[in-house]
This record gives sequence, structure tokens and C-alpha cells, in this order.
Amino acid sequence: MEEGNLLCENCGYEVKIVPDFDIELEDKLKESISSMMEDIAEAGLTDNTSDQMTDREFEDEIKLSVSGYFSDRSFHLSRAKKVVLAAAAVLIAACGIAAWSVHKVDEYRYNSFDYQYDKAVVCAAHNNYSEAVGYLERALAIDPEDLDARFLLAKYYEKNGQQQSTISLLRELLDIDTVYEKRDEVYDMLLNIYESQKEYVQMSELLEECDVSRIVSKYNKYIALRPEFNKQGGVYDELISISLKGNTQGFVYYTLDGTTPTDHSDVYETPILLESGEYTIKAKFVNMYGIESEVETQHYYINLSIPDSPVISLDSGTYKEPALIEVHRDYGTKVYYTTDGSVPAKNSSRYTDPIEMPYGISNFSFIAIDESGLGSEVVNRTYHLEIQANFDTELALQVLRNNLWADGKLSDVEGSVPNKPGVNQYKVRTLYKAEDTIYYIVYEEYVDLTGEAHDTNVIYAIDVSTADLYQAYKVDEGKYDLQPFDEP
Repeated sequence: MEEGNLLCENCGYEVKIVPDFDIELEDKLKESISSMMEDIAEAGLTDNTSDQMTDREFEDEIKLSVSGYFSDRSFHLSRAKKVVLAAAAVLIAACGIAAWSVHKVDEYRYNSFDYQYDKAVVCAAHNNYSEAVGYLERALAIDPEDLDARFLLAKYYEKNGQQQSTISLLRELLDIDTVYEKRDEVYDMLLNIYESQKEYVQMSELLEECDVSRIVSKYNKYIALRPEFNKQGGVYDELISISLKGNTQGFVYYTLDGTTPTDHSDVYETPILLESGEYTIKAKFVNMYGIESEVETQHYYINLSIPDSPVISLDSGTYKEPALIEVHRDYGTKVYYTTDGSVPAKNSSRYTDPIEMPYGISNFSFIAIDESGLGSEVVNRTYHLEIQANFDTELALQVLRNNLWADGKLSDVEGSVPNKPGVNQYKVRTLYKAEDTIYYIVYEEYVDLTGEAHDTNVIYAIDVSTADLYQAYKVDEGKYDLQPFDEP
């Protein structure tokens, strides 16, 4: 056995020990018992060798022998009883010593930290956590400063179903002035308990004050930290975009006018473009467990002059003949446009050449964007291209489909395509004027069974006055080469 061990490392039973006693007292007791036994033996010997001794004489001899151990009083017993009485006195004295020894052992164990701690470990090894808790609580009553014992008691509390006691003890271990070397294990155990109880607010609060990086990383999804901005606030001489990011899965809510964001504010999805001017962005992060972060605020001032708006050659209005839309821009800018009413941006169609005015009503929006990404004011135009003709667009397209059916290029006048599951559809895109004749320019598209349209790169021209058909080939914007329809 190693020095200081109270329990066997193999079987767990306690070592039979006897505490230190008063040596002088122990020697005196041994001497007294020895003298008594010798006197009693002599008394018995006398009884055996001298049958002539009277009872009175024997009684006097016994009284003399034990007078040093008992108070002086008269004995009127038979000789046999007197011997038994002497032996009983010896036995009582021995029992007293044994009882005193046991008491001293029990007292030593009760006040021994090591003994109580070791007994707790043995009980826990046998899954008797109730008794283990009792022994360990007594050990801590002896030495309340032993942090390992306190942490072990927290584990025994949990095994014994005393979860609130476990939480309280773990909290105490984290709040002590001395930094406990097993601090990360304490955090881990406490957070596991909160996680099982779905106490996400307590987890977030605990993690905010946690200084153990491993623990913060492990339970990161339960924290709601302030959103991260890709650029710090300040003055910029260029167009910038701001990205917002949370520390884990969740939603970032933000405002651009300096007001405090709420759950009804804009949700960040794509970078926020900051053009010329002043901005105050406030953002908060809400994780998937409903925990909200504090609000992060950044101030920006973008010191830029926006480029001039593009100049459009044609004003809005109604047009009776085909026309080309031309755009003029400043050097160092690019022009982008849309036709669906949305605000154009860099991902919109880019203007490079004059645009054919679409047949019918069309809505154009133009913007000029410089090299820094700063955009001009948007310019909007609405055009209505129409013509009074012998054949309107509906009748002209019907003539086209009839001829294509007769020519075997369609299975029926509805546009069905031979040997294909889809149909062809035809649409007048614009008008074309050659000499004094105006033509509908018709583009062919194939629509598959999913409804997706595919450009066939086939173009037809229809005389608006005679409905004569032509195969058309685009040469340039607003210019076509026309071939008779029946030519291969």
C-alpha cells in the first residue's frame, strides 16, 4: 500500500488501521490487567493447594488481590463466584479499551478527508451515488477548498439526479477567484445540462462570458454575436458594397437610416451597395434558437460625384414607322438597360449598338455606371410602335402558319412540328422598311413540353400590305436581307 492510502486499490476495502493512542495510558492498562491476571492465578493456585483455607480466608485474599482495581467494599460470595467476578472485571476493562479504540478509529475516519473521499469513490464505483454524495459532502466539510472534490461532487450530484445542485456547484466553480485548471470541463458539463434542458438563453449568456476558446467554438451555434461588417465605417472615395455576416446560422436584420433594427426590418441577403452620400447602418443577428445579439452600428460617407445620365436619341411616344433607339454616354461609363420596368444594374443587358424599337408598347430604363461602380440617375422611355395596314399582326401570322403547313414545315396550323413533341410559335418583334415597303419581322421559337422556349434562329418578313412572305436574314440592327419564301 502506498503511504496515505486508506482503501485497497484492488478490492476497495478499507485498511484496518488503529489511530495513535496515549502510550502511557495504554502501558498502565496493560500493567494493571497483567497484575490482575497474576493475582487471580495465585488465588486459584492457593485454592488448589490448600484445601484447609477457609472461605473467609479466600475471600480476604481475593479482596486483597483486587483492592488496587476496585473500591473497598465487602464481598460475601462463594469462592467460584469470586473467581468469575475477577475474570469479568478483566473482561470489562478489555472491552472498555476496545470500545475506546473503536471510538478513536471512527473519530479519525470521520475527520479524515482522504478516508471520506476514498469511500465516496468506492461507492460511486458500485453505482451507489447516494452514499457517494454523503461521503464527498463530508470530505468537503473537512476541506472545502479542494476544487477537484467539488467538481467530482457535481458529477455525483448529476448521477444521483440532483441536477439543480449540480448546476449550482458548477456555477460556483466558475465564479471562484482562483482559476480552476479544469475550467473547460466545467463549462462543457454545465452547457451539456443546459442543452438537454433547451435552456438556450442561459447557454448564450454563459458563452458570452466564457474565456475558453475551445468551448466557444464547440457551442458556437448557441451564441448570437454582433454581425460582422466587411468594411469598417469611415469616409470612402469610391463606391463600396457592405456585406453582413452572423457567427453561425441565422438571420441578420438591418436598417440604413440609423433606426434600431427589429424582426420586421430588412433581412440581409445580398451585399448592400453604397453610392454617394451618408449612411448609418445598424444590424443585429438572430440565431436559429431565437437568441438576439446586440446591435452593431457603422457610419459611412461616400464622397463621389455620380456620372451623368445617358442621353437617349428618341423621346417617349407613338411611332408609325420602324426606328432605332440610340444611346449616348460619357467616356468611362457603360450603359445598361431593362425592358420590364425594373431598375437596371451591372447584371442587366448592356447597350452596345442601336436597339430596334419593339413592335407594340415597350418600356426602357437606362443607367450609366462608371468604373468605380457608381450609377447615374435612371432614364425611362416608353414607346408605342404601331402601323395601319391591310393585314394586322394576327392575320399576318395566320397567313405565315398556313404557308408553313402547306410547305410541310408544320403538322397543322396550330404550330405542331413534325417528328417533335413541341410546337413552334411566332411573334412580331419589330418593323422593317425597305424602300417604300414596310414588313413585319417575325421570329420563330420552339416550345418544348416543359414550356421552355428555344430560339430557332429562323426569321420571316411579311409585307403589311400584301402579306407576301419572305425568309429574312439579319445583317445589322434595323437591316435585313429578304429572300422569297419558296426559295430553298
